[in-house]
Amino acid sequence: MAVRKSAEVHPLPIPLLVHIVNEWGDAPRIEAHEGRKPYPTADSLRAESPAFWAHFPAFDETTLVETANLIHPIFASTTGAECAERLNGLISEAAMTPVLSSEAWAVHEVWQTARPERALLAGATLSLIDHLRHEPDASRLGTCVGDACVDVYVDQSPGGRRQYCSLTCQNRARTRAYRAGKRAATEASS
Repeated sequence: MAVRKSAEVHPLPIPLLVHIVNEWGDAPRIEAHEGRKPYPTADSLRAESPAFWAHFPAFDETTLVETANLIHPIFASTTGAECAERLNGLISEAAMTPVLSSEAWAVHEVWQTARPERALLAGATLSLIDHLRHEPDASRLGTCVGDACVDVYVDQSPGGRRQYCSLTCQNRARTRAYRAGKRAATEASS
């Protein structure tokens, strides 16, 4: 029986994770009517920060799409329990385990994956675990409520009331509401 080699998991920066989900995820692309457009290349992503990606085995667009599609439901969770359950499923899917490591006398937790081909998924999952470790309110992980948009975001606002992925979607919604209000006022006065 061959022994599987474990690989250390490296978390993705949250902005990078959001970028991957929004650019390669099927749900955001379909909702934005971009389903027929070609995906950005994996090489274009790796070119942005080659030193960071040196920790990961090679991956292609298919791996990015699969990872984005598995991560998107975490942001779309409607309860903390659902978020935790989905994250536990990804931990299992990526065969991730925490282990203790040391540098001199400093002992710290690292995560490993028994499935190195799932390193990108493991890194994405670990970034969400790390985020929730420091900001445990899972409701701050969300999907945009704008028309034709289900892009994901991480709400870091002081009030925790973010609903849109960007100012563009927020401004579109405000413009639509303003125009609808004007139209209703015009019809009421007629």
